[in-house]
Amino acid sequence: MLYKILRQITASLFKIYFRKIYLIDADKLPLNGPVVLSCNHPMAFSEACLLACFLDRPLYFLVRGDVFAKGWDWFLQATNQIPIYRFRDGFSNMRRNKESFVRAYEALADNKAILIFSEGNTRLQKKLFPLQKGLSRLAFGAYSERSVKNIQIVPVGVNYSDGKSFRSDVQIKIGDPIPLESYLELYDQDPVEAGKSITDDLYAAMRPLVIHLDEAADEPLANRLFEISGNYSDEPAWPVIDRSQKRFNREKNIANQINHLSDTQKSDLLQLISAAYIRGSQLPWKLYLILILGIPVAIIGFLLNAIPFYLSKRIADGKVRQVEFYTPVRMGLNLIFYLLWLLLGLILFFYLFGWMALVAIWILPLTGFMTILWKEGYHRAKNNYVVKSEVRDRIESLFFQ
Repeated sequence: MLYKILRQITASLFKIYFRKIYLIDADKLPLNGPVVLSCNHPMAFSEACLLACFLDRPLYFLVRGDVFAKGWDWFLQATNQIPIYRFRDGFSNMRRNKESFVRAYEALADNKAILIFSEGNTRLQKKLFPLQKGLSRLAFGAYSERSVKNIQIVPVGVNYSDGKSFRSDVQIKIGDPIPLESYLELYDQDPVEAGKSITDDLYAAMRPLVIHLDEAADEPLANRLFEISGNYSDEPAWPVIDRSQKRFNREKNIANQINHLSDTQKSDLLQLISAAYIRGSQLPWKLYLILILGIPVAIIGFLLNAIPFYLSKRIADGKVRQVEFYTPVRMGLNLIFYLLWLLLGLILFFYLFGWMALVAIWILPLTGFMTILWKEGYHRAKNNYVVKSEVRDRIESLFFQ
């Protein structure tokens, strides 16, 4: 029950925090039978929450056991989380891994879906890092311990446009399932070689799902090119959940091309881009009219909603040292503070308006979201720049032919 409640609340928060959520090829996820999802891990627990919210079946999760203090076993159980401990967590905790893997094997034997982050660590980079052996141990362990043969291994790629920024975008792409049965004959003969084979094949299957840059230093160049490519693309703002893969294909192609450029070519591109933007043409008069008429609503929405969002940002800015944890922590604080804010608003509205408070309480989130949209429209009008046609044509010739 707690899993379902948190899933609905968190999904609503994601639809506000992210401007667009691209959910590509989600129909490739088997809806029945045992499944192990293998995902890249750029940003702490955000990927787990995203997949739990927007995929069409409940998920179990292998998570770092050191994240949770003792006494939180009830929460782990209620939210389908299975703690895994590392050497650094101490010998006593390492002994608990046997119990955790038994629970994971039982979940697969019961036709559940388990999410694992095969890179083994979290790093906010546009890159797929080498995979660890955890998935092969899990899948083959379920086979040897519980005779589960029909496991489908589903590769997943999660790609953030700017993982640390509010109202950025995220692209989730699901790959073709890999049947464990294809490796069982090799496993019965040579478990080590089977583990290596499945890990290598899984990396090859995940790589096309991730917008991958060989060098972290190339991310500024890639982001500018992604921005320019989006500058003249026809992508509607709605719906928030978008299942098209046009944007993913475009950005994946740009990343692949960058990986093959020389340092000189990259430097020339950056110089070209630095002078690419000019003030755009006049925006539609309707946008300016909406902005003017929306000023009172934006002010009201800001006054009614600013405090919980300000507190969460202030705490995240001051306390979070690793960039990979910034957005997850900020979103978690947003959720906690805003729910408390809504509760306080409900009590106040009930005191002022009686049972009409049940209607009036919708004013808070509604005006808050309208304020966000107004602010985005304002920035669009203020920063109305376009790319010079000659720069656009040259970039198109390099990346889109």
